[in-house]
Amino acid sequence: MKQTAVEWLLQRFEDGDLYNVEDAQFIKHQAKQMHKEEIEIAHEIGYINGGNAKKVNGEQYYNETYKGGQNGC
Repeated sequence: MKQTAVEWLLQRFEDGDLYNVEDAQFIKHQAKQMHKEEIEIAHEIGYINGGNAKKVNGEQYYNETYKGGQNGC
């Protein structure tokens, strides 16, 4: 079963994977990347099912909606 970004992040806390600042930063980045991908996929599924008026792919949607067009995660 695939975990959501939130489930994955909580599992890292429960497993004690946060040993130092570098670990915490890496885990934070991974969780944000997973969440970004979840949003992109949900947007594309919505578009395929006729629910999205904007004809942009998931990555474009994410960047316009959550990044204001800026790069980075």
